[in-house]
Amino acid sequence: MDTHDWRAQLLPHIRQIKVNEIMIKLKTPMSHADDDELIEVQKIAQSFEQKTYAGAANEEDYLQRISSMMQLIDSYHNLWRAQLQPDSRERIINKILETLGRHLPVSGQDGLDELRKIAARFEEKVYNAATSQSDYRRKISLKMLTMEAKCQNTIANPNPMPSNFGDNRDGPSDTGSAWEVQVLEREVI
Repeated sequence: MDTHDWRAQLLPHIRQIKVNEIMIKLKTPMSHADDDELIEVQKIAQSFEQKTYAGAANEEDYLQRISSMMQLIDSYHNLWRAQLQPDSRERIINKILETLGRHLPVSGQDGLDELRKIAARFEEKVYNAATSQSDYRRKISLKMLTMEAKCQNTIANPNPMPSNFGDNRDGPSDTGSAWEVQVLEREVI
């Protein structure tokens, strides 16, 4: 391919695909972006693509520059994990555990250990799925608030449980606790 002619041979829809790919990368940490923010992201993506298109020596150079920029954006998005202190994650697990403990009576060390495992699995799942530290904290907070609300609704409008789930008048029974752990684990994780 003649290096002077490569721009004429690059189809316009290919350029739009690259703009869209850049936009997707830029929008990743913005899960609650409004229309104005999305328009700004689109302008940034178009500007970057246009400058790359104008400055590239050939199509391969153009595609390589776009690819490098997208890798840089990915690296930036993942930087938050390196900045999050391990003791912060442990504190968050303890907060989750505290919330679970308020709404799920358990007896003994085995019950507490099971709750800690649930809290740790939930935190790990959110940590791996989050796109930023604020997204990480928001997702955990939202899930904990949702659980609090569901527990409040359960207290206000208790559903009758079959008699084989145990009688909790004298504290949680083993059968009731095991059932509650299974339900809560499905809710949290």
